[in-house]
Amino acid sequence: MVPRKRWHVAALGFAVTAGSLLAPGSAGAAASTIGTDGYVHVAPNGTVLGVDPYYPKDGNGGYDVASYDITLGYDPSHNYVAGKAVIKATTTQELSQFNLDLRGMTVSSVRVNGAKANFQRAGEHELVIRPGSTLAKGAEFTVEVSYAGVPSAISTSRGPVGWQRSRQGGAFAAGAPHAARTWYPVNDTSVDKATFKVTVTAPQGYTVVSNGKRTGQSTQYGYSTTTWTEDKLVSPSSTMIGIGRFDVTEAELPGGVKAVHAVQGNSPNGEDLAAALPEAVRFLTEKLGDYPQGTAGGMYLADGLRFTYPAQGRPVYGACATTADVVYATAAQWWTNKLGVKMWKDAPLVESFARYSVWLYEAEREGVDINARYEAALKAAGNGSAFWGRKLSDPGRGNEFSVSDKGVLMVHALRRHLGDGAFFTMFRGFPEINDNWPQGWYDWRLFTEAVADRDLHDFYSAWVDGTTVPPDSLLRPTPPAS
Repeated sequence: MVPRKRWHVAALGFAVTAGSLLAPGSAGAAASTIGTDGYVHVAPNGTVLGVDPYYPKDGNGGYDVASYDITLGYDPSHNYVAGKAVIKATTTQELSQFNLDLRGMTVSSVRVNGAKANFQRAGEHELVIRPGSTLAKGAEFTVEVSYAGVPSAISTSRGPVGWQRSRQGGAFAAGAPHAARTWYPVNDTSVDKATFKVTVTAPQGYTVVSNGKRTGQSTQYGYSTTTWTEDKLVSPSSTMIGIGRFDVTEAELPGGVKAVHAVQGNSPNGEDLAAALPEAVRFLTEKLGDYPQGTAGGMYLADGLRFTYPAQGRPVYGACATTADVVYATAAQWWTNKLGVKMWKDAPLVESFARYSVWLYEAEREGVDINARYEAALKAAGNGSAFWGRKLSDPGRGNEFSVSDKGVLMVHALRRHLGDGAFFTMFRGFPEINDNWPQGWYDWRLFTEAVADRDLHDFYSAWVDGTTVPPDSLLRPTPPAS
């Protein structure tokens, strides 16, 4: 459940007109008791913004989830899962019918508040549930879903997302935007955060890793049962799990946060990546403030992944990951997990700043000339539409994570345009005042104009909405006099 609140920015020394801000919500027609099939976003003034334009079936309306409690039995020889999900939620309207998202699998039973409920599958991932009696508006309720099957990943332009079988044995699941629905029933929208608990029973010798802290572990009759609990609110797309043969170690990071490192046996880089985390945390806390999650660490696979999954508190790294990936995934704990996005078209916003954190790190810790790097990137981009024709504000379905190379250049140009004082106030301040409150490009523009006390329309029109090379005055802006 995401808090319904507005910006409070007095501590940063500027003001924003609260009535103009956008906040997540769920809207159901006043006369209907059927929750919407697709999460409907609503502005604070009641204006209905609609469902996610890229994935209109994402999430569901009529309720807010408070917690997930997932119990799994896993058979690694057949990649078979038998699961039970207990979901606690609160209605935001009267509900005679509502949906959850679950891809594949066979659902054997559904109960609402302990009573059997009718259910059916619809479309690619909808689980339609009809309780025995209508739920009143504002009522707390519990859904129990029993299911089983062989989960599978979702193919995307940047590689598979969701449940994947590891070449080393076992399986893992992570990734945005839709990994969660491949292995547990969920209100699969980034704006409905909840606490998360998972308990897995697997053959002895298999280790389970997930978000949060390990809160239970036992072995009996050749099987091990492990529980992980994430008490901080987490978006479904930021949950993860790994079941395999891992060497698990713990360490304390700067600031006292405990890191849990799970290194797969044949991982070529796991120990080196784990060793890079303390310095990444130290650097980023200097820039962004206190580390925002209750836990840290990572899962380091021997499998080759095409990208790093910056799951909350426990990113997932592949065999080709580098220190840059550690910095990126750590920055994403602020700029993705603490501060999320409303709709998936807004993903380039948080991705661009998390990626730019790597530039900052390599400039200060490794001596890379950041302006020379920027010029080299501009030269490599050229003037063609293949690079510049992609809109940061609307990259298109399936391209949400493919424009961060342009986004990083936008961030550096913005820094030069505004000067370091205003830029680093924004860099730290935006996630700081939007803790667990998803944002979008519109919110960012309002925020930056308030901090800078200037009109940034031309800059954002050229860089964020534009599809051609920005004019030289915005491509190579002269920093304001200090």
